[in-house]
Amino acid sequence: MSKDNHIEPEQLFKLWGNHRYFPISQFYKNQFNEKVYKVSVSIAETCPNRQENSRMPLCIFCDEWGSAAYHLERDKSLQQQIIINREKISKRYRAKKFLVYFQSYTNTFDRVSELEQRFDIALNEDAIVGIVLGTRPDCLPSRILPLLKKTHETHYVMVELGLQSFFDHHLTFLQRGHDVARGYEAIKKLHEQTGVDIGIHLIFGLPDETDKEIIETAHILNKLPISNVKLHNLHVLKNTPLAELYKKGQFQACELEDYIKKVTLFLQHLSPDIAVQRLTAVASRWDELIAPQWTKDKMRPTQMIEDHLKESGIYQGQLVCD
Repeated sequence: MSKDNHIEPEQLFKLWGNHRYFPISQFYKNQFNEKVYKVSVSIAETCPNRQENSRMPLCIFCDEWGSAAYHLERDKSLQQQIIINREKISKRYRAKKFLVYFQSYTNTFDRVSELEQRFDIALNEDAIVGIVLGTRPDCLPSRILPLLKKTHETHYVMVELGLQSFFDHHLTFLQRGHDVARGYEAIKKLHEQTGVDIGIHLIFGLPDETDKEIIETAHILNKLPISNVKLHNLHVLKNTPLAELYKKGQFQACELEDYIKKVTLFLQHLSPDIAVQRLTAVASRWDELIAPQWTKDKMRPTQMIEDHLKESGIYQGQLVCD
């Protein structure tokens, strides 16, 4: 799909599998001619904020598992994690092709030799057609880029960057340890020196977040060489700095109705060429969630967003100017 060619909304919806936004499932289907599923693994053990003797504060929202979806299996080898999770997904969805998703913590924070070994293990597994690498914009040293480029020459590679916001005051609140400029630099390096697909993680529901900022975020993404975006709502987990602010009444979690409005506004201004990985966060570790409680629901928030889009006649790219 080209930004220069006008496509009627109904045609877009058909191209998007009857969604009113471009889902990542359709993006992968376009890439591989069939459905492809992520196999999440937890291998990285730390990030810049958590390393020993670090003077950086912890990210305000991050718990001890560092976003790992399958933290109960992180004591197993990489190969074991791939096999276990691949079989689970295969049985549930009858899937035949998979991407290994290096999800937790900062996966480019280790030695290049270790990262290369992990790539080799993953790509030698049956039915694995590529890798997805989660990392931070301030953890892309020059020594990593040749490995990404080399791997991309033979397999599909996507790098997901946890930028979280394109506004420095929000990054300061989140205690990310990097600024917006570092995010732009990371995107530029990945695009020009590796050629990999680039995904961006964003958090909505931040204190004093404005509609203008959300619209501007979409406009910024439209101009960047990225292929997809993943949305999260800021939620409060136990044993995090954000939990302390919440207990003191210094932070209020975003209600679902307000979050739906934010996502809707964002999608209207987001290019129809940018795939959407996720519309909202899901708290897989329910016992750690403090607020908002709707983050426990895996399907309901996304369904409510999709229902709102349909009922309101809204769709991705609706207000994008040529």
